[in-house]
Amino acid sequence: MLRVIGIGPGRPEWLPPAITELVRNCDILIGGSRALELFPDFSGRQYTLSGNLAHSLELIAKALPEKKVIGVLVSGDPGFFSFLPRLKKEFPEERIDVYPGISSLQFAFARAGLPWQEASFVSVHGRELSILPRVITRPTAVLTGGENTPQKIAQFYLDLDSNPHISVGNALAYPEEVWDTMDAVHLAQEKTILKNAVVILYPAIEQNTKQNTGCRIGIPDHEFLRGKVPMTKAEIRVQVLAKAQISLSDRVVDIGAGTGSISIEAAGLASEGVVYAIEHKPEAQELILANQQKFGVSNLRLISGAAPDVFGELPPVNVCIIGGSNGRLPEILRNVPLVEGGRIVITAVTIETMSQGLQLLKDLHYQEIEVVSIQAVRWQPVQTLHMAQALNPVFILSARKEGKS
Repeated sequence: MLRVIGIGPGRPEWLPPAITELVRNCDILIGGSRALELFPDFSGRQYTLSGNLAHSLELIAKALPEKKVIGVLVSGDPGFFSFLPRLKKEFPEERIDVYPGISSLQFAFARAGLPWQEASFVSVHGRELSILPRVITRPTAVLTGGENTPQKIAQFYLDLDSNPHISVGNALAYPEEVWDTMDAVHLAQEKTILKNAVVILYPAIEQNTKQNTGCRIGIPDHEFLRGKVPMTKAEIRVQVLAKAQISLSDRVVDIGAGTGSISIEAAGLASEGVVYAIEHKPEAQELILANQQKFGVSNLRLISGAAPDVFGELPPVNVCIIGGSNGRLPEILRNVPLVEGGRIVITAVTIETMSQGLQLLKDLHYQEIEVVSIQAVRWQPVQTLHMAQALNPVFILSARKEGKS
């Protein structure tokens, strides 16, 4: 059995007694050297994790056959950008108990004196800065790491001709803690080395007073940057979003997002929520980011990779839209983190995919299953007449996950 144990900031005074007791009752303890030092009285075997992920997983795999209670120590909270998703993927048959810790996010918002239930969150540790929101409409916490320092984040916004105020927390809860708030101009020039910091981006006052004009449904196809990537046509897009029944504060995932046309319009409907666009093709990823910038959409997050491999980066979502599955529809439907009562919409251009999707929805006990087939016809002017231009027919499957409605 694995126990994934959050150790918070890694200071003994911030370890609750319950965590100390859990560790004491483990047979084997695995963690970084600093984490292991928190428990000098532990009498069982200890193994030190390295920065090499593959080596760390191998270490855990070797210990599992002993049928012992194995404690894996992780900094912060296991459920927030941590080792947990990878452990669940690598050891799907293993019992994994999770115990929370205090995350750097919680510390940062406490230092700022702000509630964080309405905030947005993103990690640029090992990711491109391009995933940051172009327009900041709510407090946004950013986990930094590697080359992506707070200074580089500040420069990112300066390059966009924006100068937001930014709070920076480094080594929170340690004697050398840094906590300060400044604008992007001053942060970009800051000489202090800030490694693995958390920052909070604040919306400009003038942004808060703007009316939300981002909700446009059926945006004409020619307004999107397309390249050579297939795009859901406006007539189909409208029907997909109607079936999705997106609410103002929903979290939405768009799987196989292509150019991002559905993601862009979904983000307008969920203006107080967030849309996660999953796409594995590099050209399509660039188009999603370009269209996001063109339409000024701040609540869209690109997740680079293929579903369901990247589901560990998703929170629970209220709506799932599947436009492309790369032949992995069964895996996607079984693993997508859709909440009870959540809506799912699948588009298919072949009868085989439609049939497979329908059977899977039945097998997985989805409710309110509907299938419609749509073929739009555009009438294009040809000299003094109008001729029919038929678009490809598309199946749209929609359903609600069993549970709350």
